[in-house]
Amino acid sequence: MDKLLDLTRDFDAAKAAFEAYLDEYDRADDKIHLKIVHTYGVVDASEDIARRMGLDEEDVQLAKVIGLLHDIGRFEQIRRFDSFEPGTM
Repeated sequence: MDKLLDLTRDFDAAKAAFEAYLDEYDRADDKIHLKIVHTYGVVDASEDIARRMGLDEEDVQLAKVIGLLHDIGRFEQIRRFDSFEPGTM
């Protein structure tokens, strides 16, 4: 049980760091907001897929962290180029 608590804390720490990172961006910007919603949707989907695959809890939490960080560069791309389309970088 302690390991599960540690794994949950790891994701919570990653999420807190991600939220702090987002404070550098205009959350009222529609494109930023869309990327935030997308990111948390990917986190949920990653967890769901990992659980349906029967992965152990460590891998489920890892899948969530990967989902959380999978598009992190897009926020700066939006700020610099006002686009998250792949061809703008």
